[in-house]
Amino acid sequence: MNEAFVSGIFPRSDELIKAINLFERKKISSEDLEKRINDEKIFWIEKQKGLTYISDPAITWNDIFRPFIMNAKNIEIGPLTRYLETNTFFKKPIINNYPEFGDIIKNEYPDRPILDKVDKILLPGPYTFISVSEIESDLDKNKVFNIISDFIFSIAGKCRYAEFKEFIVKDINTLKSLRDIYSTYSGRGYVFTNIKTNDFIDFPTDYAVKSDNFRNLPENVIIEYIDVFKTKIENFDHIPENVRITTNESLEFLPYSIALKKVELMVNYAGGEDVL
Repeated sequence: MNEAFVSGIFPRSDELIKAINLFERKKISSEDLEKRINDEKIFWIEKQKGLTYISDPAITWNDIFRPFIMNAKNIEIGPLTRYLETNTFFKKPIINNYPEFGDIIKNEYPDRPILDKVDKILLPGPYTFISVSEIESDLDKNKVFNIISDFIFSIAGKCRYAEFKEFIVKDINTLKSLRDIYSTYSGRGYVFTNIKTNDFIDFPTDYAVKSDNFRNLPENVIIEYIDVFKTKIENFDHIPENVRITTNESLEFLPYSIALKKVELMVNYAGGEDVL
């Protein structure tokens, strides 16, 4: 059976962007904005029906670290930092003492019925979180790493399937070095990477790579086939059956209408309703 699902953050519609701007100018209430956000979340959830996993659209997230920074003691919001080789940015986490995390599920998902409609949530990978952070020099970095990874894995364990976004992992040897930490995670999920390879390794969880090798894939390998940096719609004629696919980054890098078409394409590939 073909499998397909979306990685990362979904794009916001022009209408939602306009509503956010109106709210910032105090032209609409927080209740009105919350309703519009929830309506758009439901829209994206409905559009994903037929995919292997329905992803939380994460349309309120400015970047993958912000919800964790906002729900933690001893982590501050740092300077804007470029996200890979794109024109988008994230706020660098600044860790000035050992982190203490709050209830991120309760605070980030106040509308529990919406969370109950999704299978997969987006989380920063522990290795990436530590690697991009600025950490107070007198702290034990291994202890900080263990605190963060334990918390991220505890959140993942409450969901059906988790995406651990390790976007700074760009080679197979770095992924190999993460075997021990991911072997401590007992739930279901996968590691998103920026690796391009035709060689695969044993790994404790599912993991995603860019590859043009679609034959004899290990069961835990997911191919990042849907290109969010190109508006061209992909062709599946050369893809054999039972290949697991996802996007090679967040859909937010695409124009809204193209992102929608690519989701529809993935639903069709996964065996959902033919909407093309």
